[in-house]
Amino acid sequence: MHKISVYQLFAITFIFQLGTTIVFGFGGLAGRDAWIGELVSCCLGVFVVLIYIALMRMNPGLTLVQWFPAQFGRAIGTPLAFLYPLMSLYVVGRIIADIRDMVSSTVLFNTPLIIIAGVFVIIIAYCVYGGIEIVSRLGEMFLPIVLIMFCIEVILLFSSDVMHINNLLPMFEKGWAPVWKVVYPSGITQSFGETLVFAMFWPETKRPEKVMKLTVLATLLSGIMISSFDVLALLVFGGMFSGFLYPLYTLLSLISIGNFIENLQMIGVLYFFMTALLKSVVHMLAAVKGIQQLTNMKDYRVLVIPACAIALFLGMTMSKNISEHVYRHHFEILVPYVWVPLLLVLPTILLIVTWLRQLKK
Repeated sequence: MHKISVYQLFAITFIFQLGTTIVFGFGGLAGRDAWIGELVSCCLGVFVVLIYIALMRMNPGLTLVQWFPAQFGRAIGTPLAFLYPLMSLYVVGRIIADIRDMVSSTVLFNTPLIIIAGVFVIIIAYCVYGGIEIVSRLGEMFLPIVLIMFCIEVILLFSSDVMHINNLLPMFEKGWAPVWKVVYPSGITQSFGETLVFAMFWPETKRPEKVMKLTVLATLLSGIMISSFDVLALLVFGGMFSGFLYPLYTLLSLISIGNFIENLQMIGVLYFFMTALLKSVVHMLAAVKGIQQLTNMKDYRVLVIPACAIALFLGMTMSKNISEHVYRHHFEILVPYVWVPLLLVLPTILLIVTWLRQLKK
């Protein structure tokens, strides 16, 4: 059985947390203070992650879906645990819709949406079939590419003379209220709360005692990187930043050095594809493994094709257009009704119950 190495765990956690956020930009509602909102979300996200790690330590050797039956009993715990694989399937459907909209509106204009989504799903299915070994190798491979591309982008933007420090000012123009709206609940849950999915894989790491250190480090670094993207976009666009759907993609189109280095939007598409793929594969693998463990099946691989078919159906039918997908489904449905209960409320209740049971013993 493959065990995840220390570097692999860090790589997949870091890229998973970058997810689709780096292309959509973070916290447009906070305007010029978006980057501050991301840093505050990251600091609070560390506390959320620490709750998950405390649960892992209180339930040694058990995965996320096994915590609930172990603490609440099978009658209550099993139905609650089933919510997590279903959540992961829904999230994969959302990422497929993200890819469908982004690729069709930026690169492949005339390609049928089902082809774009279908190819993406086939790649997900192939990676999930390979199990945690393929996922950890993907992370290992993607991490240096993402970091090198980020460094190149920063150097080229500074060389293109499109940045103006005045665009960051004034800070806190409308006070803390817009920043806090961005931070809670969507900022905390979007990248950092979703890390709970890794509780499906933490028992498979080579050095479980390093999980806390690595996950907190990945959380802080991904928060700083997303915040850096916001700062870059704000230095270029100023107050217009919140009006762009894909600020990073638009940002790359402005790079121009000596009429020679231009039109680097493909870097944005590559970023998006790599981080979205890794995030989808982690969620899909967590979903099928979760169902396997809850139903005592011998092998999760029989579930891969049906699960991918459901995710593809969700991705194609979830929303009619990108604005409905982002603004209505994400902010009005996913965050308050799925993420807050499953990523914040239930784990907190589970932590209290587990702690009380251990005190009683």
